[in-house]
Amino acid sequence: MKRLFHLSTVKRQLEWFQHDWKSIEEFVEKQNIDGIELGLTMDYDLTQIPKDIITGVHLSFYPMWLDFWYQKTDKLQKLFNNEEEIKKYYGGLKPEVLIENYKRQYERAKVLGAEYMVFHVCHILPEDSFTWQFEYSDQEVMKATLELVNAVFGADEEGPMLLFENLWWPGLTYLDKGLTKDFIERVHYKNKGYLVDVSHLTLTNGKIGREEDVYKYIKKVIGDLGDTAKWIKGMHLNKALPKFYMSRDHRYLLEKYQREKDPMRKRNILKTHINMLDNHKPFDHEAAKQIVDLIKPQYCVYETAPESRYELAYFINKQNKALGL
Repeated sequence: MKRLFHLSTVKRQLEWFQHDWKSIEEFVEKQNIDGIELGLTMDYDLTQIPKDIITGVHLSFYPMWLDFWYQKTDKLQKLFNNEEEIKKYYGGLKPEVLIENYKRQYERAKVLGAEYMVFHVCHILPEDSFTWQFEYSDQEVMKATLELVNAVFGADEEGPMLLFENLWWPGLTYLDKGLTKDFIERVHYKNKGYLVDVSHLTLTNGKIGREEDVYKYIKKVIGDLGDTAKWIKGMHLNKALPKFYMSRDHRYLLEKYQREKDPMRKRNILKTHINMLDNHKPFDHEAAKQIVDLIKPQYCVYETAPESRYELAYFINKQNKALGL
């Protein structure tokens, strides 16, 4: 098993290392870690990145994309004020831009020599994240994702392993054995598999309030998958204990979000809400080792949300200890 941590080429995170990849290489070695799962922005110069420390690449994610994919203009008009906003969000006005975007990311992952790529299987509208009332079902989101993925990654393509990540919103959740089995079998790309995000899976059960309960729940879900669990190749290791926050009534937050006219403040309300659910905290409990031993992933990624280089090192050390290292 390779142990990795997540790092993005966004300015804020690269500033932790003064945009110096030699400093990042030294950091990887010092932290007793095997490499990086990279969140790769489209405009970043690949020649700056040392390939030997990049193991995986996390592909981009459009949380609300099905109405655009199916060109439901009436719904898009409700989501966006004008065509320029649609272009800014998706990169164009036609669904083909999504295909081209992911094809470019695929080629960039190959240039870096990545062993795997991560793809989110989900669709969520901002207001639905407060109400938990969804327009599309898991099956509908997975069907659309298959259309997109099979248009991007051909059956005869040879490249990094394509790992599909779960969320707690409509799409891939691992809670339906039949859907999970059917989806992976219908992906044309041969080098494929699943990635379990521990916090995302935990968030499908709002009653969980202790680390021990996280392990018990994940053990049950993975066990219920039966033979389909063989497709799990990767893991995002982080902790969520949703019981307290998910037990609240979020109608007041929804009303605040709906009333807010300033786009920046509106985004901050949504971002704070999502972060309260999925806060990417590191594990500091033996349940982490139990989960890793249960799933036995090829790749275990410490996907946390530090605010500095020093907090990143602290979080890595914390999860190393939780795994008994």
